[in-house]
Amino acid sequence: MVSIVIRFVRVVIVLAAASALGFWLYSLRETPDRQPVEPLPPGVRVIEMHPETRQMVVAAFGTVAPRNSVKVAAEVAGRIERMDPAFREGKKIEKDQVIIEIDRRAAILDRAAAKARVVQAEAEIDYLARDIENLSSDLSLAESNMDLAAKEVERLKALNQREFASKTSLDKAQQQYLAAKIQVQTTRNRMALAGPLMAQKQAALALARNDVEKVDLVLEKSRILAPFAGFVQSRLVEQGDYVNPGQILGRVYRAGALDVDVRIPLAELRWIQPLFDRGQLPEAQVRMANAASEETRSWPARVARIKAEIDDQTRTLPITLEILPDPGPDNGNPLDTLKPGAFVQCRIQGKRFDDIHVLPRHLVHTGNRVYVVKDGRLEIRQVSVLRKFNDQVFVESGLAPGDHVVSSPLPGAYNGMAVTVKPADHQEDTP
Repeated sequence: MVSIVIRFVRVVIVLAAASALGFWLYSLRETPDRQPVEPLPPGVRVIEMHPETRQMVVAAFGTVAPRNSVKVAAEVAGRIERMDPAFREGKKIEKDQVIIEIDRRAAILDRAAAKARVVQAEAEIDYLARDIENLSSDLSLAESNMDLAAKEVERLKALNQREFASKTSLDKAQQQYLAAKIQVQTTRNRMALAGPLMAQKQAALALARNDVEKVDLVLEKSRILAPFAGFVQSRLVEQGDYVNPGQILGRVYRAGALDVDVRIPLAELRWIQPLFDRGQLPEAQVRMANAASEETRSWPARVARIKAEIDDQTRTLPITLEILPDPGPDNGNPLDTLKPGAFVQCRIQGKRFDDIHVLPRHLVHTGNRVYVVKDGRLEIRQVSVLRKFNDQVFVESGLAPGDHVVSSPLPGAYNGMAVTVKPADHQEDTP
């Protein structure tokens, strides 16, 4: 028991001595000097500003429509005897191509009858003209005969007064004179009637010739021709159908003549109005609106006309764009690939502006402020924005050539903040 107590006391003494030695050594240590740590300036990427010349663009969407679309209608009645295979939806047709023929047999017979009436009228006129010539000769002879008969009557009267001629001879001479006078009057009456009769015959000839022309017109209209080179938009009849005058047979539109009607917000009109003021028509580019590739084909266009009034519902200005054929090589007829009804995006070229700076939209902060690095310090600068278009901002004042605008995120930015510009290989080019 005593030995256990002695061992316990020894352990306590050893631990106490060790603790005292450790405390003494800790008290002899030297306190290290603390050095203040200076924070490093944040690194930023910048883009260098260069003034540019930019043309303002007004974007709009619209639907392609044919400039010249014509309804094909029948002008004569009859059964469709022949229909050109090209007269089908989407098929191309050429100018004056016969697309439909209506049964012509009745018209051909009518023409033969009308021609016969012309020949008959001409023959009657020729016969009457000869008859008038004969009447003229007969009148001359009758007048001569009447003159001779009158002289004979006067001679016999003188002889009868001297009793050298009988009363019977005088009466006979007077009867011959009256007969000659009647013959003259009859001939004159016939000649007087010849004029109206000739007019009647000539009118009959004119009517007969008019009938021929009318039948020729029917024959011409029985063959329906394409009014221009273009495409068949719709067909409403089939071969063998009976059609009536005025019945719509289909619709065609002119090839290479397409328009787009777009609506421009009034706020966007300021970018193209200066061109109208100078009497110019803005140019444009048209491309398919749902195209996924940037290399999708586009077509040149120009503003053809401005509608007469502003849409009171949308407060937009309706404008018609005229799509132009692309004159480039190996294009054939490029408008053949653009069809009516296509939904397209139009970019109208407006006024040009010089000495403007173009920035990505996300670099212009609230209140039209940009972060500019100058001599290692941040400067929050107010700029004047000309326009915000898509993902770009056009700055007309507030930036100078050579300014470095911060293009990377910089939380907690403030004026005079020290920043470090990252090396050139990390910098971005001006957009």
